[in-house]
Amino acid sequence: MQTRTKTLIAVGLAATLGGAAIVGVSHAKHRGGDYDGRHGLGFLDKGSLAATALEVFDSIDADGNGTLSQAEIDQVRNDRHAAHDADRDGTLGLEEFAGLWNETTRPFTVRVFQMLDTDGDAVITRAEYDRPLARIVARLDRNGDGGLSLRDGRHGYHDDDRWDDD
Repeated sequence: MQTRTKTLIAVGLAATLGGAAIVGVSHAKHRGGDYDGRHGLGFLDKGSLAATALEVFDSIDADGNGTLSQAEIDQVRNDRHAAHDADRDGTLGLEEFAGLWNETTRPFTVRVFQMLDTDGDAVITRAEYDRPLARIVARLDRNGDGGLSLRDGRHGYHDDDRWDDD
């Protein structure tokens, strides 16, 4: 799979699963020396997404000790919820949640924008937008059937629709 495609997929997953916290835990665990917690994290080894994740981690780490306590996580979670609960009813409607989600994923959005903007002119041309998915079927179609399916996945996929568990 193309590195840039992997990166775009990973960014979505990282944002959804709280990638900043995961990277942060690794970062905190391995802080010091030459090893900063990024080694071995696949798409984060490239630097720019790792930097974003670490910035998010550091913004949550209120006391700057390199460890996220449950209290720090709860404080950020409560503050963000309150900031987006426009009608102060204790719940988030779709529009309120959209604001929260946009705030939470903004650093990753900026980094992906920068990755797509290959010439650095602060706009994404149609060619830059198209590049990550151009010829993706040709690159990833491992079984040669002209399309992408589960059969093209990394693990063995059988004709009877079951996966190998390796």
